[in-house]
Amino acid sequence: MFPSNIISTGGDEVNLVCYEDDYETQYDLNSTGRTLNSALNDFVMGTHGALIAKGKTPAVWEEMVLDFNLTLSNETIVYVWISSDDVSAVVDKGFRVVHATSSYFYLDCGAGEWIGDDPNGNSWCDPFKTWQYTYTFDPYANLTSDQYHLIMGGQANIWTEQTDSSNIQSIVWPRAASSAEVFWTGPGGNGTTALPRLHALTFRMVQRGLKAIPLQPYWCAIRPYECDLYW
Repeated sequence: MFPSNIISTGGDEVNLVCYEDDYETQYDLNSTGRTLNSALNDFVMGTHGALIAKGKTPAVWEEMVLDFNLTLSNETIVYVWISSDDVSAVVDKGFRVVHATSSYFYLDCGAGEWIGDDPNGNSWCDPFKTWQYTYTFDPYANLTSDQYHLIMGGQANIWTEQTDSSNIQSIVWPRAASSAEVFWTGPGGNGTTALPRLHALTFRMVQRGLKAIPLQPYWCAIRPYECDLYW
């Protein structure tokens, strides 16, 4: 149905308690002599087999590799989101990786708790991910040069607990552009030299009707490298 060559089958945050407390699931496992992990492996292998037969490349979140150790094809692409430190463990198993680490590329972080009456609560992935912080990311950290080819790129993620059509543009732009540049140019980005480019991009977006947020006061934006002399 979909033109993309890559189809994600999920696999993050599997709620084992739901399976452990479900009578029908436990009855099925006990009657067939299987473990939950082997049943999960059978299910995912069946799904991936159908995708591969259609010429698609399956993708999963990192738990399928690091927590459940499924017998995935090495053609599978793995999205790493829990920590960038997990990348080397995935790559060591021979899998290709897309960086999606929550510590750098979750754009919805920092908005506070969304679950009711919790005045002191924070979002689970605080703090807010600034464009400057994104520029410090090294896609090749802790890898050998022989493993660099397994890094497919990265993606900036936005989740919808506190996001809808009313605010998505301002949450995404222009911050997502900084992560795009990191994966176009590689590590070593310079926030000082990037700022004028991001200003120009932001102004173009606003002119075209997008609700991109400002990066600095306008006075600073039109006087590159001067604002810090007066602030």
